[in-house]
Amino acid sequence: MDVQAAPGAGIGPGAPWWAIAPLSAAAAHPGVKLLPEELARARGYAAGRPREDFVAGRILARVLAAELLGLAGVQGRDVLPGDLQLAQWCPQCASTAHGAPRLCLPHRGDRYALSYARTAGWLLLGLAPGRGRLGVDLADSADAAFGPGDGNLLEDYAYAPGERTRLRALPGPARQQLRARWWALKEAVAKAAGEGLAGEGGIPVVAGEHRHPLLRAAGTRVLEPLPGTPDSLGRTLPGTLVAGIVWVP
Repeated sequence: MDVQAAPGAGIGPGAPWWAIAPLSAAAAHPGVKLLPEELARARGYAAGRPREDFVAGRILARVLAAELLGLAGVQGRDVLPGDLQLAQWCPQCASTAHGAPRLCLPHRGDRYALSYARTAGWLLLGLAPGRGRLGVDLADSADAAFGPGDGNLLEDYAYAPGERTRLRALPGPARQQLRARWWALKEAVAKAAGEGLAGEGGIPVVAGEHRHPLLRAAGTRVLEPLPGTPDSLGRTLPGTLVAGIVWVP
């Protein structure tokens, strides 16, 4: 299927909801507490910024999810971040220690597909009703990994021959942004597929006739928000950040 531009602000049918926020915004929500298993996982990160960013991301995931659910009118717009339950489940081994995240609403049993990503001090969250598959990722096109010019190691490693041909036909700035856009989309596809970037098929192909099966499946929605695109809450994607969102209802 063709990649679509991201929709404007608001909660609408037929598309996943998404929101962006700086990780620093988590400090405004001291009452939102993590579960014991999340705190245990946090301790697996290096002390300092890596651990702090993980904790902030988990707090903000609840905050943004509550805001999206409130805008959608779920539970009469009175959704408290601290009441939301984040869980994981692996379809391959049924483990709850890893796998695709899910959001559960207390006292209702409703489940939502959930995906999030952190980069450059920001959190991107995607949310969709039901048990479909959802993957989101965020990339900073100013990152040196997407650097301009030829001889880019990431391009040689992570992009298929057809993708490299299209990239090399572009001038430097456009090429750098497309590298970042496609990388975010590759990560989002891997998350939605539940196979990771190291899956059996290798790094997903996202452009051309050999693109990943999820991108060719009927009903799949693919969004690529660019800098300045408003999220579902009306906040815009800042600076040089680009995103990939893949939803299979």
